[in-house]
Amino acid sequence: MNQFNAHNYALRDFFEFFLDDHGSRELKEMVDLDSIDGILRKCLSIEEMREAGSFFTGQRLSTAAVLGFTKAITLNSVVLDPTCGAGNLLIEVSRQLGVEQSLLSTLTAWGAVLRGYDLHKSFIEAAKLRIVLEALNRGAEKDCSLDSALQLLSGIKVKDAMLVGRVDLADVTHVIMNPPFSNWKSPKINFWKTGKVNAASVVFEHYVRNLPLMCQISAILPDVLRSGSRYEGWRGFISQNFCGDCELAGLFNAKTDVDVFLLRGALKSDCNDVSWFPRLGDYIQLSEQFDVCVGPLVAYRDPLIGLSHPYIHSKNAPLWKTVKQFDEYRQFPGRVIKPPFVVIRRTSRPDDKYRASGTIISGKMPVAVENHMIVIKPKRATLKECRKLLKIFKSSLTNDFLNDRIRCRHLTVGIVNQIPIIRAIPL
Repeated sequence: MNQFNAHNYALRDFFEFFLDDHGSRELKEMVDLDSIDGILRKCLSIEEMREAGSFFTGQRLSTAAVLGFTKAITLNSVVLDPTCGAGNLLIEVSRQLGVEQSLLSTLTAWGAVLRGYDLHKSFIEAAKLRIVLEALNRGAEKDCSLDSALQLLSGIKVKDAMLVGRVDLADVTHVIMNPPFSNWKSPKINFWKTGKVNAASVVFEHYVRNLPLMCQISAILPDVLRSGSRYEGWRGFISQNFCGDCELAGLFNAKTDVDVFLLRGALKSDCNDVSWFPRLGDYIQLSEQFDVCVGPLVAYRDPLIGLSHPYIHSKNAPLWKTVKQFDEYRQFPGRVIKPPFVVIRRTSRPDDKYRASGTIISGKMPVAVENHMIVIKPKRATLKECRKLLKIFKSSLTNDFLNDRIRCRHLTVGIVNQIPIIRAIPL
């Protein structure tokens, strides 16, 4: 991350030459929570950003995260960002605190509240420099050297967030975080999954295990943790130790194609519950009338042996149509599916016109279905049931349901099973 040092030199130079009566435009730019992302992208390639998990939180999400606390931040609070990067979330936290007349007294007060950790020295230096400049931006008079100002922010330091334990966190009242979204090896002890997992799940769980009861948490997390079937165990653990709710927040930013949500609440022993999804009340789920599975055929892996069957995949399944005759056949030794049934594409984005784009498969011959498709077969095996299902999938209610339940770029069997059967749609 040494490429980021040039930015830090510019911040240092600005402080040295700063006069109270000029430079306000430049000063605001240096503490702007959106412009720092552009600076990072000039210093690092997108591959380097992904590897380091370094995507800085913009103003919109920073504001939402701070407002997610139900207990106010005061000068008696201790607020920690365990993966603070260049300090955007801590800057937004500081905006909840008052400003004294002098820089020295302001940073003395702020330094008792703000804590932040990051593995990269250049990011920690940037965070501290920008917090100093934020105090000047808000009207504090420069009355000390830069070194003296930085020393007052000693709680912001180079440190591995995963090596912080209960003793270190005993006095923390608020945690705000945007942990990395990259893939990490799953911890070997006290974890719900093996292999590669999203780093955000590991960091968040570590702090749930080690923070004191009643500590407030507001976190920006990738939607896969909220909706992905692979993270069901993670959600179960969090629900047992945390009381809070979720707010869908859309894309992380215009240049980062990852949907995120805000998880905010507190660690409590008497109210362990998380509202992961909007509550719909009682309704009839799709799974009560249909069986759902992923297409069994994996094209790149399954050998061309056995009987030849009609073959359905995303490129030969026309949307909202019925396929009665087949132009493509394939040898396949695995499980084939007898019509009638509906297939939908697993790939599905929140901005698609239809999240569940369907095709009816008819005929008498069992069909080999490729695994990028989800198969929905009526328990009452009739074309009428399949047509009813297509109308359900075309409805705005289904789109709204899926956009609330899963913002990832693919659908899961578990989510499809939960789609409400809307009986009010005319057949």
